[in-house]
Amino acid sequence: MMRRQILNLHSNKPQPPRFCDVIVEGEKVTLEVKQDKNKIETIPWDDLVYQVKAAKEMAISK
Repeated sequence: MMRRQILNLHSNKPQPPRFCDVIVEGEKVTLEVKQDKNKIETIPWDDLVYQVKAAKEMAISK
């Protein structure tokens, strides 16, 4: 398993803030966002890609 921070590279801050973590376990990729001190939200990478593609297609068709 490998975990890596995803930073907001377009931030104006000297140290870019962390947006989320990406966790890679073989072929399985998950994004993990810390909601508050004791709550973590996760989403599979494939779900994210699917929803972004759908939004892009919707935007193109308008």
